[in-house]
Amino acid sequence: MYISELLTTHPEICGDRHRLSFSNGTPPGVVEDALHSDGAVMLRSALPPNVLRSARRAFRRFAHRLNEPRSPFDRLGSGQSGDEGPASQWSLGEGNTGSWHRPWVVRAWNRRPAAAVIMSLMDSWAWRVVERLCGSTDIAILLGFCIARHAIDEEAGVGAHQDAKVVSPEIPFSIWVPLQNVAPGHTSGLGFVVPSPPGLLPTLPHGDIGADHVLDNLAGVWVPTYRTGDMTIHAKFAPHFTTSFGTKSDRYSIEIRAMARDAAPIASQDPAIYVARRSGVPTIIGTNCSAGTRAHDFLAVVAQAMPDAPPALQAKS
Repeated sequence: MYISELLTTHPEICGDRHRLSFSNGTPPGVVEDALHSDGAVMLRSALPPNVLRSARRAFRRFAHRLNEPRSPFDRLGSGQSGDEGPASQWSLGEGNTGSWHRPWVVRAWNRRPAAAVIMSLMDSWAWRVVERLCGSTDIAILLGFCIARHAIDEEAGVGAHQDAKVVSPEIPFSIWVPLQNVAPGHTSGLGFVVPSPPGLLPTLPHGDIGADHVLDNLAGVWVPTYRTGDMTIHAKFAPHFTTSFGTKSDRYSIEIRAMARDAAPIASQDPAIYVARRSGVPTIIGTNCSAGTRAHDFLAVVAQAMPDAPPALQAKS
């Protein structure tokens, strides 16, 4: 069964039947309880729409010029960027379903979409939710596990996967931020099956848990509508899937993964951004990037953008 057919025959899956949408003013503990019990939550109006729209424009320019030999992503202003460029698989441009990139790769002139989203998240009320989920105010943003994605909506069949299987069993949750409105049936987004199981489900050889789990649990299927500024958080065992309807529409998104710094595996912290509270304000207190990971310029841009960051803060090598 195609996802478009599922939506047509079961339109109720678009409703928030399990009351998993929250807004500013909701105690972080309430959101935490919902995530632990159901595996997915929506935070409404968590980020400023104007920032996301600007990030989308920059990302779109980057994506549309992937096959140009000297595209705007090769430079920042008048100077050269030392960060790596797009992967070789995009040397001829995007595929039928779009492209995906490490967050520090996506840039158009002096704009860094992923940096803008991360900075906005730190300034948002949603950051208190992130801290609550991490059990700490000392956070590591694991950039190597973050993804910048341009999706071109192609018809897709029903299926789902779990991050604990296909990403990492150690990272507890993922934050998904679309840079635009996402309307089921029109724009590719994310769908979830709630409540989340307590562990890994049996998988097919490619890591997908298959269509049966989704179709056998229709009462828990949730395909939410996102307004620009909304974001979802899903737990590592939460079955979820990319919604695709064959409309050929474009969707740009940033997926962020973070956890308590003292719990993050050392190998997962290259590169990373470290955030803690200083005088009660979430502040970048350091970064990490090995000499072999070409993300130093990205990290320097992020650090300089924080008004409370130490003036001399630079990406460590």
